[in-house]
Amino acid sequence: MKNIKVFGLNLDPDEREESIVNKLSNLDLDINDPYEIVSEKLNDSNEIIFTKAGKVQVEPWLVPNPKKEDFFMIDVDNLVAFIDADGCREYASKVKEFVKEKILPDIPLMIGVDHSGTGGCIEALSEKYGKANLSVVMLDSHFDGIIPTQRLKLIQHDIEFNPNTKFSKDDPYLYNRVDSFNADSFLYFLLKEKKILPKNLFVLGVSDYPPNAAKDAKDSRIREYFEFYRKYEDDGVTILPKNKLKANFEIALKKVFEKIKTPYVYVSVDIDIGSRQALTGARFLDYLGLEESEIYRILDGLNKYTKDRKIEIVGADVMEIDQSKAGQKIGKSYDKTYDITLEVIKRIFK
Repeated sequence: MKNIKVFGLNLDPDEREESIVNKLSNLDLDINDPYEIVSEKLNDSNEIIFTKAGKVQVEPWLVPNPKKEDFFMIDVDNLVAFIDADGCREYASKVKEFVKEKILPDIPLMIGVDHSGTGGCIEALSEKYGKANLSVVMLDSHFDGIIPTQRLKLIQHDIEFNPNTKFSKDDPYLYNRVDSFNADSFLYFLLKEKKILPKNLFVLGVSDYPPNAAKDAKDSRIREYFEFYRKYEDDGVTILPKNKLKANFEIALKKVFEKIKTPYVYVSVDIDIGSRQALTGARFLDYLGLEESEIYRILDGLNKYTKDRKIEIVGADVMEIDQSKAGQKIGKSYDKTYDITLEVIKRIFK
């Protein structure tokens, strides 16, 4: 019997203007958050018992639907200050303590928004099982190991050379930022601080993998990004780009799974893995993700591989859910983010 304790992290420090406008339009709206919706619909089976463990407490101005009394806090300046002051790391630490105090020795299942919280779950399990014994398998349209200085160089290049850029050269926050622990960079810090081993990290389905042509780009910023990204692979991290996965699905997955040698695995799903293909309820929709059936094929393959080799899945999460878009009506149909989240959980733990 598997005892899975479900908990939530409703942290949403997104500094983008459109996100802030969306938050302000949601002031005082009584909208259930992803944890509340998903945990309510999880069904026990003969082999699995789901128990609601509550939520990691988040400052009220940092949730997706804040109250009117927190209106004065919600602006770009404050959100940038929060991120640059390593606020996301503080919440990852809160997640770690929550897991250690309220979840273990049962299996943690986190449902939430900001993906950086995954770092706390991984740290707690790495300490419990030993980092040499824990692999992390992540489904994500982005590789979350890109520090701000690298990301901003790409954005500045886009501003200079893309006439249709969505960025503004006059935005002061696109320059001189701190390399903070956040949803875009937390894997960098987990590896740098040796919380996990590079050979035990597997990131599948990414769409931001730099092409080989970037290696010889005229602009040094593009070359630096290429070298920064590819160094992860040189160090032993396995990154499976979406195009390589789709080109030969079963063989590509088999090659990845055969590298998993640890007795324990943690599975992290950034829901944007299905962005604009399977769903629209992710915070970031900049890349075209995988189809719903493809997401399930990955998880079914992983589940079979772990069972065949008696590898234990000791934790999981589904993150980056945008509650203002998830489950909403689109034309004549409804977004399937929550349905897919429930099916993802079922296939991870079946």
